[in-house]
Amino acid sequence: MRKPPLPALTRFLGGRLELTLTRASLSLALRRTAWGASVPLVELPLANTFHPDMLAPTLAAGRLAGLPLSVTLGDDLVRLFMVAPPGNARGLGDIRAVAALRFQRLYGDDLAAWRLTFDAAVDRPFLACAMPQALHATLLDLARTHRLALTVLTPRFVTAWNAEHRRLNGAWLGVAQEGAITLGCVDVPPGGGAAGLMAVHRLALPPGADARWLRDQLRVVALRHGLADPVAVKLVGRPPAGLTAPTTGTPTLTWQPPAPRPTAAQAFAYLFGGGQRAG
Repeated sequence: MRKPPLPALTRFLGGRLELTLTRASLSLALRRTAWGASVPLVELPLANTFHPDMLAPTLAAGRLAGLPLSVTLGDDLVRLFMVAPPGNARGLGDIRAVAALRFQRLYGDDLAAWRLTFDAAVDRPFLACAMPQALHATLLDLARTHRLALTVLTPRFVTAWNAEHRRLNGAWLGVAQEGAITLGCVDVPPGGGAAGLMAVHRLALPPGADARWLRDQLRVVALRHGLADPVAVKLVGRPPAGLTAPTTGTPTLTWQPPAPRPTAAQAFAYLFGGGQRAG
């Protein structure tokens, strides 16, 4: 476990802790400045369950107290789904009721055990996310116990979509993590214009999956959601072994690593504070 010194100006320069959680792994890193590289602090395998005590040896000394905590959740820990708004929606309450009904129809679970958030819209389908209430409470407890400011809590797909959707130019987005790809299926409206997110689909990668297999699956996903076959797919993350070799074909598959640095807007948000400290 590495214990890098914490400069006195870390908080002012946008320093923060970055926690990434999936069902299979946990990683905690320190970014000393909003524009600098992160320093790994903890990397652990998980067996489906995260407990704050796993980070106690690193956080208990209090050297990192007061820093913002940014949490990225693996898409395997949340449920992402699209909601079609009703034509007679009168306010946010109606939108929330429709999102809750959609969740129950898709998964059949009691919504009381889930924290539901969404990017509300009345004129287009919108993305909703449900995360377990127990996990949310655990993260709040972690921040409260170690006097951290929990400022960001987003699924991996949402982070990638926010960073990339304006540059897709009609391509689909794929986010690879933990043996699966979360697909953001977009559709370009007639006459052009910005492509809209129409469906989210999580595609498990079997052993030996290659580009040909992936292209076949992309066509199946398009058919399932009533969309045209994608012409291109921008894939974010580390490509599995079978998908690393450059190939030709349709749709075009391009890989890029996750953005290593925050945007300027995020940097200013961290510099001047973007959330309330838990506790």
